[in-house]
Amino acid sequence: MSEREPRPERLIALFVTVLWAAIVFAVDGVLAVLLDRDPIQSDVGPYYAIVAFALAGLVLWMLLSGTSTSRQPVWGAVGAVALVYLVFLLSALPWGLGLTSEQALSPFVIAAALLAGATVVATWAGIRMLRGRPTRG
Repeated sequence: MSEREPRPERLIALFVTVLWAAIVFAVDGVLAVLLDRDPIQSDVGPYYAIVAFALAGLVLWMLLSGTSTSRQPVWGAVGAVALVYLVFLLSALPWGLGLTSEQALSPFVIAAALLAGATVVATWAGIRMLRGRPTRG
């Protein structure tokens, strides 16, 4: 039996996804103050935001897990931006087209999607850097 090298990419992707969510909440708070508006103008209750962020986090986690071992992060980053944006829009559909159109132009959704792309690139670079270091011991 051969020993398999541990692959912590999925665990790293999980922690980075949680970090992404925290950063998005912080950025949304700053944007809300600067723009003097709520992230969601419609009266939808708290469930839309919870569902949207959970689904976007799941999509980002899957992309981070897959992209972390690829040669270049470009397609993973583009996919993260597109898929996180689409998740926010598609998860708004059960609440109506009004919320969907509001979210399509929302700077909060755009910021979350762009931060998802940056997260993919940063995670890829961080894992590459860690793998390139010689191990001590």
